[in-house]
Amino acid sequence: MTTIEFSLIPDAETDYQTIIRLMSVFKRETGIDVNIKRMEWGNAWSQLIGIATQGHGADISHVGSTWVSSLMTMNALRPIPIHLVGKIGGEQAFVHSTWSSVVAEEDRLPYGIPLSAYVYVIAYRRDLLEKAGLSGISAFATPHALEQTVERIESLHEVETPWLMPIIPPPFNDLVHMAASWIWSSGGHIMDNRGKQVLFNSPAALAGLKSFLKLMRRVPDRDYLGADECMNALMQGKAAAVITDARAVNIAIQNKSPNIGNIAAASLMSIPWSGGGSIVIWRHTYGYPDRLEASYKLAEFLVRKQTMLELANNSYTLPSRTDALDELFPPDHILRPVMLQLISTGRSYRPIALWHRIEHQFGVELGTVAKQIMKDPTLDVDATVTEAMNSLADRLNLTLG
Repeated sequence: MTTIEFSLIPDAETDYQTIIRLMSVFKRETGIDVNIKRMEWGNAWSQLIGIATQGHGADISHVGSTWVSSLMTMNALRPIPIHLVGKIGGEQAFVHSTWSSVVAEEDRLPYGIPLSAYVYVIAYRRDLLEKAGLSGISAFATPHALEQTVERIESLHEVETPWLMPIIPPPFNDLVHMAASWIWSSGGHIMDNRGKQVLFNSPAALAGLKSFLKLMRRVPDRDYLGADECMNALMQGKAAAVITDARAVNIAIQNKSPNIGNIAAASLMSIPWSGGGSIVIWRHTYGYPDRLEASYKLAEFLVRKQTMLELANNSYTLPSRTDALDELFPPDHILRPVMLQLISTGRSYRPIALWHRIEHQFGVELGTVAKQIMKDPTLDVDATVTEAMNSLADRLNLTLG
């Protein structure tokens, strides 16, 4: 009997328990034993670097979608073989932005398989948006529209905190992921076409970042505020509109929260950032043919439609397959508009070699600036953001060119 090791980074305990149950199903189907190595988002990267550089450890791993490009360039992965790509339905079976995050720009081959998607959601009270004379279709589509919407809702004086958005400081990169939608929807870019220069200090990108950070000033000064806490404030009537995620909205629906009928959801901007998790098979696994074949079978099992539906229904993980998304979110579902936007215009970061370094440094700088702006209401946002981003861009571009 073949035994393989699978490393997993669950978002919540329910994710982990669901995977354990699914591994029992996988063993019954294939006879393959899977040892699960649990990692946490806060320290998984260093453990994955150890696997990549030492050439031993897990045979197959679940990793953050933005990490695949860096692991490619360490020569720690091989392209997913054509026969496996065919078995899972190929690129067309997946949300485009999730697939593009695992494809190398040099050879256009996939080095991972998308397992899950992630997208931010703006959840809001229908009654207050209507009272403000706004439409959910356009109220949150651009940075300018969102800023005006928040001002209109504030003018109603109906709730304690009209607007909430997550505050998740480094080493997590949530600020980067949220800010990306402001940058792209303002006509800006984070990287140039060659992947050799950062562009988040260009006029369009700076306009988006300034709009993003000015909205953070409307949020109570907290060291940490999670997407779930934002959703809870909305459900308790303390907020009118919040940035949250699909998991938090689905939990509110599943719990049949009393006010859920008054809640609607919209995409975060017209170009939402698309993240998630991917499956990779390590290069060292190719030295063990039995484990390699078992890893292929596990990858195929994990990304099939039925498995993704099991994960979604039991742990609220967002599938990366379009057929699974379509089944989970029928036309009358609160999140249907968000999923349609994700499929049509969702965007991931470019899979370049040094992306993890760029993402980390950008996140640290954004966290520093956000903290300064939130603590000092007199601080000049435009000047502070411009100076910080120009300085960071200069440093990074010296190392990228």
